[in-house]
This record gives sequence, C-alpha cells and structure tokens, in this order.
Amino acid sequence: MSSIDLNSLSAEDLKQLMANAERTLRDRHQQRIHSLRKEAEELASSLNMSVAEVFGLEKTSKLTNKKLPAKYINPANPAQTWTGRGKRPHWLADALARGESLEKFAV
Repeated sequence: MSSIDLNSLSAEDLKQLMANAERTLRDRHQQRIHSLRKEAEELASSLNMSVAEVFGLEKTSKLTNKKLPAKYINPANPAQTWTGRGKRPHWLADALARGESLEKFAV
C-alpha cells in the first residue's frame, strides 16, 4: 500500500479523498454481498432447496397445497362445506345463532 502524506493535502483534497474511500468501501461491501448471495443460491440449488429453506426462513406446512376434507356441510346446499378451520361460514354462523347445534352439520 502506498503511503499518502495527508499533511500535504488541502482540506478540500482530504474531503475528496475521504469521499472516494467511503464510496470504494460501499462498492466493495455491495460486491461482497452480491458474491455471497450468489454462492448461497448455488449451494441451495445443489440441494434442490431455496435459500430461505436452507436458513429456515421459509415456513413450510404439511398442509400446503393439500385440501382438507369437509367436517361440516350445509344440508340446504350440499355444495357449501366447512373444514372446521378459519372463520365460520355465514350459513353455519346463522344456523348456530338460531340455536341449532354444530353436530347437526357434521359430515
């Protein structure tokens, strides 16, 4: 590394030198990040995984893309069903509000 005599530089030259050094550091940092990302993607790809899966960032569920069977059915309209998960459908909530039992709608 060459030595720079900082005492011989003017205040403006020193400011310019600092700005150039900071810009170079930022550029090198970004290049390193890019390089590491590419390396991580290649390694994950070799395992047939995503980077998120490798680092445990991607939540996978056993139920993903799996349709659950209906637990409750609307006798007035058999096309209306509910798995028992999530918000109750209006047809079931209305029936329960009228005093009917949940078991009446069980499949």
